[in-house]
Amino acid sequence: MRVHPVLPIVCLLLLSTAAYGFDYVEMPPLAEKVSPKIQDCRSSGTLTVSMRTSGAHIVPLFGNGYGLETAPDSIFGKQGLNIRLVRKNSIAEQLKDYMACAMPIMAGTQGMINMAADVTEADPRTKMVAIYQHAWSNGADALVVRDRIKTPEDLSGARIATQAYGPHLEYMTRVLSDARRSATEKGGAWQSPEILYTKDLLGFEGHTPGRAFLEDNGLDAVFVVKPDAMVLTSGGATGTGAEGSVKGAHILLSTKSASRLLSEVYVVRKDFFEENRETLQKFVDALFKAEEKARENVLKLIVDWETVARHLLDDPGATKEAKSLWADVETVGMRGNVDWATPSSPRSFGAVNNEIQNAFVERGFMASAYAFDMADWDYGNLAGGLFDQRRAELPGFDESRASKVVEDLKKSGDLEKETLFSFNIQFKPNQQGFSAERYRDEFERAIELTSTYGGAVLTIEGHSDPLNYLRKKAKGAPQHQLRSIRQAARNLSVNRAMSVRDAVIDFADDQGVSMDESQFVTVGYGITEPKTGMCGGDPCPPQTEAEWLSNMRVNFRIVQVEAEASVFTPPNTW
Repeated sequence: MRVHPVLPIVCLLLLSTAAYGFDYVEMPPLAEKVSPKIQDCRSSGTLTVSMRTSGAHIVPLFGNGYGLETAPDSIFGKQGLNIRLVRKNSIAEQLKDYMACAMPIMAGTQGMINMAADVTEADPRTKMVAIYQHAWSNGADALVVRDRIKTPEDLSGARIATQAYGPHLEYMTRVLSDARRSATEKGGAWQSPEILYTKDLLGFEGHTPGRAFLEDNGLDAVFVVKPDAMVLTSGGATGTGAEGSVKGAHILLSTKSASRLLSEVYVVRKDFFEENRETLQKFVDALFKAEEKARENVLKLIVDWETVARHLLDDPGATKEAKSLWADVETVGMRGNVDWATPSSPRSFGAVNNEIQNAFVERGFMASAYAFDMADWDYGNLAGGLFDQRRAELPGFDESRASKVVEDLKKSGDLEKETLFSFNIQFKPNQQGFSAERYRDEFERAIELTSTYGGAVLTIEGHSDPLNYLRKKAKGAPQHQLRSIRQAARNLSVNRAMSVRDAVIDFADDQGVSMDESQFVTVGYGITEPKTGMCGGDPCPPQTEAEWLSNMRVNFRIVQVEAEASVFTPPNTW
């Protein structure tokens, strides 16, 4: 999620990379860099809360009456709360105040929060309790690459830069994990990329990923915030090399497609949580009300954007940037927090934490994994009679337009370029059904990918065995019969794709997971794209039984469609 430039958060050791023209920094576990003193929490009428320069934090600012101190007639004030908002983007700076209980609530992406766990979980007083999910990044962050990188699989062996201890680490580790799996499943090789770190995040003046991309010609990719991505890629297209852009640079993947990767949350010290449950419940209840009212005010064009810009960006004139902060996140509200607190949800707090910790421990970002507590609240009843209209079950995609985009990408030859990840399932001759017992792993993967890459469509592509057609043609069958066989094969492949889609949705429903059916696009290719390849205008005859069986497949493909504004409904425009 977008974050304002900050001073270096810790004293980091610079590494010499003069051959590339840029100095990077080391990133050991945060516990090796900071050792804040632990102090007991003291009773106070004021609750000090961290605020970050993210669109998500417009909600607590609005709830406080647009002030850093609570206005009596604000949503927080009417709840009897006295909130002091303090902007601290650095997780290390927050950690110091958290351990001293000067600020018992920390804010950050779940990745940032996890990096603090080596410190917080060592003492029972300071263990983290998750109380609230603000939002998902939905376009605020991007992976920018040079022209040789066409798909995530091309990141094999790449040199990649991101901010040390910053908000993009879980974004990076998840994309690389999916790319590695996709590449190896296709029989390709995968070489772990070289990860390099910068002290700062935003812009091109400090020690940032954006500046590294400009100065280090050997750098293949960077994780940056949206404004920096737009500069590097000449407005989100392809960099021309002029006006601060990098020639050939383009956005490989943004959180508009990967819309369930970066989760912004609040956690609180366990000792403070136990002693102040009622106050914290009132605080979260007020956040739900503020989130719904803020959305309403955005539509009514009555938001005080100058004050928002002053508090979040230090510039009351940066109203355009403040509006962009809001547009690039998806606040989740009360019903989103219900999903977040439900263990069976694909992107619940626990599920996302497990994913992050597995990757972070493997890479040395954390010393070990931890089981975090969540507030034992019924989020659905916490907010009383809240309507929470944004969470109504509405389709996120225009199905006919999404299908047309996929068809056009196929015709233009760009479908592979816009494909993030793909995998197959095989079926037997004359197979009709696709049972969850047999295809459980594949169905779970389809659910997990669509849940994570919520702004992309999942194409389910059916293929048919061409052997009957080839035999008939070899025996001299007339053209009208061959055309009929081709059409029957196409119809069969469409039906298979639809059967697989229905089976995945039914399986998800059995698991208690609600899926957006409009995210699915079914396609039937018949015998036009056999694994054995094409020989002229016909499929190449299979030479072995394995080749014959390889054509009997259904392909899953996660496809980016974010460039088509008419296909996907942005979540904060209702």
